[in-house]
Amino acid sequence: LAFSPNRYWLCAAVGPVVKIWDLEEKKPVDELKLDVLSNNKAGPAQCISLAWSADGQTLYAGYTDNVIRIWQVSVAQMR
Repeated sequence: LAFSPNRYWLCAAVGPVVKIWDLEEKKPVDELKLDVLSNNKAGPAQCISLAWSADGQTLYAGYTDNVIRIWQVSVAQMR
């Protein structure tokens, strides 16, 4: 779990997906999914860590395939 710096959004790693909730509206606003197909026998990479940038514009997600994925997040996108 990771709260955005302004405490407006909550992100949760749910397997390979990162779900984002709007805490004011109390509803999900987005799901971040990998666009990469996995050849791994274990299946798709799982998200195991989350961190926001200090300005709340970027979300960093660490996965079991040893890759950190970077997501640009904007308020306009979420609304």
